[in-house]
Amino acid sequence: MTKGLSLEQDLRLLINNPKYSDIEILCEDEKKLYACRTILSARSVVFYSGLKKTYENQISFPQINSAGMEIILEYIYTGSVKKENLTKDNIIEAFSLQIIFSYQIFKILL
Repeated sequence: MTKGLSLEQDLRLLINNPKYSDIEILCEDEKKLYACRTILSARSVVFYSGLKKTYENQISFPQINSAGMEIILEYIYTGSVKKENLTKDNIIEAFSLQIIFSYQIFKILL
């Protein structure tokens, strides 16, 4: 894959990528997701508010499962969600999380 042709494509490579992350997101199902606090803070009021209070390398969302959080991360990083990434396991969770994170993911998908 050639880098630099598409910002969305390049940022998609960083989603849940431990090599280039500086924060771990701990979810309800005890799965860790990896992210970049700068991207999270720049793109999400929820993360901006939560991360400005701490320099810890972990943030916990004990009531959010990782399947839904992965969809939120995809949207935060790229501004879109690929339809093929939505499954019966994550679509309901992602739908409810769009309210918490103030996104309109499903308006964009329709």
